[in-house]
Amino acid sequence: MNPMPQEAALRATDELRPQEVSATQLPLGDGAPEALTFQPDVYDEVLKRLPKGVGLSILDLGAGCGHLSYRLAALGHQVEACDYSKESFACPNIRFLQADLSIGLPIESNRYDVVISVEVIEHIENHFRFMHEALRVLKPGGKLILTTPNVLSLPSRWHYFWYGFTDCQPIPLDPHRRDYFMQHINPISLPEILFHIERNGAQLEGLYTNRLRNSAWGLMLLCYPFLWLMIRRKLLRSRYREERKLFRRHIGWMLSRANLMGRITIAVCHKHTMETVSEAS
Repeated sequence: MNPMPQEAALRATDELRPQEVSATQLPLGDGAPEALTFQPDVYDEVLKRLPKGVGLSILDLGAGCGHLSYRLAALGHQVEACDYSKESFACPNIRFLQADLSIGLPIESNRYDVVISVEVIEHIENHFRFMHEALRVLKPGGKLILTTPNVLSLPSRWHYFWYGFTDCQPIPLDPHRRDYFMQHINPISLPEILFHIERNGAQLEGLYTNRLRNSAWGLMLLCYPFLWLMIRRKLLRSRYREERKLFRRHIGWMLSRANLMGRITIAVCHKHTMETVSEAS
């Protein structure tokens, strides 16, 4: 892994020039690069969450081989891809930007209508920098679509109870792997996602999943009444009166079926416009 230093990444911003990509530039059919994620149906769910219309400027953040980039371009969107290495990226007609996603992006602020990151953040060392940069390059009013394995599903919590590992990383990490970052080195849960989203001037608009886990139904029927009671009892105490609005927001998302039963967390976030920020202040 040869990360790009932050200073070099920022200097490279001035050299960037947008390159338009349309569906006609790419062959349609079965020519898309292979989907590398262990839950390939997540891509279909992500595409359902795109804003209406064509010709959206979209950044595929952590593009890998380019499966999602290809599909987005085939739909008529203006796509750019970014990852730490260009070697595996298999879409020559789509502009590729090289960067260490834990450090920074060589991209000007407020550039894209949509930023999408599929199954990437759990591989990233620095969540603070990654989320800041993902939202920085998003236009005000734009959408960030982020997916990651759901470590707070009831089956994942049960797995952690018995083995000490969530099923996002069900076995010990191998410290001797050269490509250690291909393991799930830094899983992230919903409360941390909410923290990073709101800290960087956005809000969670919708929480979805690629599928509800069969193993979650029994646990849901057994545990949900107790979960509902305990989390409200914990967060709605009188001592937290000043934080009650924030905590109620968390309770709503934490008790959702997508969080308690979903295999993959799909978070759709909306970046505030300047008018929204002014109203909030």
